[in-house]
Amino acid sequence: MKTSAFWHTKKIVEDLKFLRDTSVYMITKRAAYEKPIVRYSERGYLAPNYDRPVCFFCGYDEKNIIKKNVYRYLNELMQAGFDIVFISSNEIVSDADLEKLSKFCIRIIVKENRGYDFYGWKIGLQEYPQYHSHSALLLANDSVLGPLFSIHKVIARLENDDADIVGMTDSLHFLPHLQSYFLYCKKSVIVSEEFTDFFSRVEVLGFKMAIVKKYEIGFSRLLGRRFKLSALYSLDSILNRIHCTDRPKNWIDATVYLWKPLVTEFKFPFLKKNLLIKKGVSIEEISEVLARSDSNYTVDMLAEYIASP
Repeated sequence: MKTSAFWHTKKIVEDLKFLRDTSVYMITKRAAYEKPIVRYSERGYLAPNYDRPVCFFCGYDEKNIIKKNVYRYLNELMQAGFDIVFISSNEIVSDADLEKLSKFCIRIIVKENRGYDFYGWKIGLQEYPQYHSHSALLLANDSVLGPLFSIHKVIARLENDDADIVGMTDSLHFLPHLQSYFLYCKKSVIVSEEFTDFFSRVEVLGFKMAIVKKYEIGFSRLLGRRFKLSALYSLDSILNRIHCTDRPKNWIDATVYLWKPLVTEFKFPFLKKNLLIKKGVSIEEISEVLARSDSNYTVDMLAEYIASP
């Protein structure tokens, strides 16, 4: 088991890396601050229904394709009652994909790959200002794979939760916050001055840790001053059933370090994409976990996320 000194040292190293990246960013920020070009913004085939919640879904693929899993996720959202605004940061989206996306979406936006998801959502708000007429707004992205199970029950839990902003999971890293791959904001939030003010201040930042500190954590801290926040699969509720003693709570990302029990015991509907891309988890290992959890997810979609030798 790693000692407290190890985690203290890890924190120092992380802070030093952040200072290094911040320094580099400040030197080159003129280029980084350039706003991303919106290359395409058109209606899909579906008409908006303001009685339904709307989902702003950000996606990016370096090979400029829309993967099978993304279409599965969009279809699940549509079937669960969401209107969808798809925001792609691909260099280009093919005509075939635009045609296919149009069957799921009320609007499709293609922007330059700059600014990460928070700036993508900001562009979504600008290109589709009718968002505040909808019953709620879901901010989502393609950093997760799934859904592994039907999300209809999950969606029902979102509305039944007495919180104003509901995430899937939370984190205590740096400061307590909701993780931003799935943020469900109710009507009172999306028509508020705080929500508008937060996104008006979103800028194009040049590296991911700055996004986490300023926007992912900042969103929870700013909106949490007025609104109640909760996570459907909170870290505390997970640790009450799964004892993880090899690291402090503020160093536990449940979607990474506890992904197996999350799926098998909690029926958590997603897998972090980085489990395959960066953590080296095999398709066979995931397949075995899905079989034990009675998931109907077909692992053939995961092959697209394994890097070629």
